[in-house]
Amino acid sequence: MPTLKQIAKDLNISVSTVSRILNGKGKKSRISNATAETVLKYAEEVGYAPNLIAKGLQATQTFTLGLMVPNIANPFFAIMAKNIERWASREHYSIILVDSGEDVEKEKIQVKTMMGRKVDGLIVAPVGDAYQHFNKIRKQKIPLVFVDRYFSDSGIPYMTSENYKGAFNATSELIRNGHRRISLISGSPLNELVQERTKGYLDALKQANIEVAEELIVGTAFSVQNGFESTKCVLQLKKPPTAILAMNNLIGFGVLKAVKELGLTIPDAVSLIIFDDNPYLSLLNPTISTVRQNSEKIGELAVKAILTEIKKDFNITSMKIPTELIIRESVRYISS
Repeated sequence: MPTLKQIAKDLNISVSTVSRILNGKGKKSRISNATAETVLKYAEEVGYAPNLIAKGLQATQTFTLGLMVPNIANPFFAIMAKNIERWASREHYSIILVDSGEDVEKEKIQVKTMMGRKVDGLIVAPVGDAYQHFNKIRKQKIPLVFVDRYFSDSGIPYMTSENYKGAFNATSELIRNGHRRISLISGSPLNELVQERTKGYLDALKQANIEVAEELIVGTAFSVQNGFESTKCVLQLKKPPTAILAMNNLIGFGVLKAVKELGLTIPDAVSLIIFDDNPYLSLLNPTISTVRQNSEKIGELAVKAILTEIKKDFNITSMKIPTELIIRESVRYISS
């Protein structure tokens, strides 16, 4: 890899002059346009790239952001990660991506790893029900923002969806279509995001004067297996639900798998809305109704907030991004 010293030697120009030109300070240093053009052209020909690590050490910055997600195979987080990388790249920052695998202990290890890599800021979709291990990051004054999942009492800022409204609107849509036995296939009840979505579901039932059936609220994880097992459980009750609200897309995949295995069809046997949207859901037969989260916007705002704090030392303000209810063919009207 060509270096500043090598370029200076090849062109018989001082290292300081080459450095100023390549750092965009040629005019300020009154270096002639001809010299600047010569250096820039040669640097491009030899494939010169600045040593960001060395530059970071000198400036006490590494120009990297850490990104930790629970499951990169989850399309929601994959899309978010792609958008975070895109926005970071615009500001000449690189992303170090790690996957916690929905495991709190692994998450703690990854936090230490990120700190060891001296990232300038950290974007995290946390797992579990504890956040104390993130306090070490805050004590070192490293900018930190949660995405999607969060702990409102931690004081750590977050970018997430309007989870309550999303679940409330989805449940209300099912009620408008005549459904009164609506099952909620949930993630861990210790997760604040889950609590907000559950509250939206319960309040929609309450507003419609529908008694809550506790046996219809099941599930403990954001996983396909949880969706599969929980769905089989509720659909084999003596009085099964006529509709299901799946807490996220992985749970939704499990619901679809269970319905197929039981030899049932959507929406004839059971209506379905999934909290998360994916392109393929509009291609299935029937197409699946969803609560669309704006993961692109969440990622964009997280990066902008982190970089603003890094550059200007501003505090990050938490934000909830509106969701959109997408009505497709998986909800059937039934008479009361």
